[in-house]
Amino acid sequence: MSAIITLTEEEFVDNFQPVRNHLNPNASFDWGDGFGTLFETYGEEAQFIASQPNEQVWTLLDTDDGLCIVSGWHFVNRLGYFVTAVSVSAELAYEVGL
Repeated sequence: MSAIITLTEEEFVDNFQPVRNHLNPNASFDWGDGFGTLFETYGEEAQFIASQPNEQVWTLLDTDDGLCIVSGWHFVNRLGYFVTAVSVSAELAYEVGL
């Protein structure tokens, strides 16, 4: 990875389009569309995430600086996952401050 690009929440939603968590009607992270987009790190939701292309998986992390969303599939400090309709380029890494 050669570059890390910082996005706002709005840029993340507009550019990458997080998809609805169809497995949990009470999922969190409703970006204003009336449905949650965060997937859990275990069970059926984790199995769904594992079946998605890595370029479309994002991880919600709890860091020393607070919560953030990063492109890719991460395990340390993870709180949940997102799947996006738009893929991330393999040469780039993205971070969304919350």
